[in-house]
Amino acid sequence: MAKVNLDIAEKLDITCRRGDSFSLSLTLKDSTGTALQLLTDGYEFLMDVKGAKALQADGTVERTVIASSSNSASTTDLKGADGSSLGALSNGFVFSAGTDAGLVTVTATAEVMKLLPPGRYVYDIQQKVSETVTTILRGSFKVNEDISD
Repeated sequence: MAKVNLDIAEKLDITCRRGDSFSLSLTLKDSTGTALQLLTDGYEFLMDVKGAKALQADGTVERTVIASSSNSASTTDLKGADGSSLGALSNGFVFSAGTDAGLVTVTATAEVMKLLPPGRYVYDIQQKVSETVTTILRGSFKVNEDISD
C-alpha cells in the first residue's frame, strides 16, 4: 500500500515568560538545503496561539485564538484578574519582512506578552507564497508566570 504525507510541519515546543519580549528567528530552507528567497518570492507568515478545545453552540469543537499575527483573526477578549478587559491580541505577533537568505523573525513586545495569561496553549506558524499556504511549525506554547509585573 502506498502512502503520501503532505504534512511537513515540524514540531517545536516554545516556553516563554509572561511580560518578557518574545523573539524567534527562523532560517527556512528547501529540501536541498538552499535558503528560501523570502523577500523576492513574496512570502507571508501567520502565527496563531490557541487555547483549550471548547464545544461550540453548533456542536463543533474549536480552539479559541488567544493571540495572532493577523489583524483579521478573531481573538478572545482576554480578562484580567479583576475581570476587566485586557483586549484581544490580534496583531500581537509581528513577522519581519524576511530575507533572501531564508531568515524571518517573529516578535512580540513585552507589553503584548504581559497580556498573555500564564498557561499551556498550542500554536502554529504558516507560510504563504502566491496562493499556497503551508504550516511549517507547530507545537505547545507555554507561558510561564512572571512575578515582576
